[in-house]
Amino acid sequence: MEILFTILSILLVIDGILLVILILMQKTKGAEIGAVFGSGAAAAVLGAGASNFLTKITYWLGGIFLTLVLLLALIDHKMKKPVLTDLPEQIPVKQTQAPKQEK
Repeated sequence: MEILFTILSILLVIDGILLVILILMQKTKGAEIGAVFGSGAAAAVLGAGASNFLTKITYWLGGIFLTLVLLLALIDHKMKKPVLTDLPEQIPVKQTQAPKQEK
């Protein structure tokens, strides 16, 4: 399980880096701040339909990112030992005597 967790963690980091790069490459619709980070490079390399292509790849990478995060959370949950199941057995029981009643 730990090897799978490590492999999925590495894939998550790679996917996150690719997502950041693709998002910065896309052309913005607002103030064109993306030009500062090189959004024109995508159009120069990939052609006129680059924004549609980059958008589709971004959606796919986002879905893969979400899936990897959910799988890692599930594996982490399965790997951890439940704490509350052994708790009642670990609590020491204190024996007390009932107070004597006076007549």
